[in-house]
Amino acid sequence: MRTWPLWLAAAFICAIIVHIVTVLMVPPTIMSLAMMRMADAGAQTRVLHTPPPDASARTVVRPSPDLAYSICLFDMSEGPLLVRAQVPETYWSVSAFAHNTDNFFVVNDQQVPGDTFELLIRREDDEVSSHSGVPVSFAPSNRGIVLIRMLVTDRDSYLALDPIRRTATCETLELDG
Repeated sequence: MRTWPLWLAAAFICAIIVHIVTVLMVPPTIMSLAMMRMADAGAQTRVLHTPPPDASARTVVRPSPDLAYSICLFDMSEGPLLVRAQVPETYWSVSAFAHNTDNFFVVNDQQVPGDTFELLIRREDDEVSSHSGVPVSFAPSNRGIVLIRMLVTDRDSYLALDPIRRTATCETLELDG
């Protein structure tokens, strides 16, 4: 009696199960670990402005030495998040990531009219009327990360840009009603 078709079918079923578990579990686990490290560094209650990256920097996974990073963790169970930042005269971007690592919002300096940026991140069922006119992005998960990046070409540009990035804020808002 040939048993190799049964073994082949069993291996195939195991491969499918491992694949599904990996796809569903690995991204949220990685993001949870990264968020714990960022919270330990102080990003839970304020915007964390990381020092210039070097070989030991790992608050942001694989940081670029040409970018200055500011990080804000959010938890939508506390209410919507209002992100504010100044836009410098160099490359600058804001990205928002859901708990499963999906990037659900991104904007760069070329897309922002003027020198200030505001964004309201909220859940679709949140009622927030006090910030009309502010662009809105809907978060697909309660928890996530907002990452602000700014190009620094040398030490002098870092020293000039650091005060600008330190004006960035992430403020949890009260829900209406």
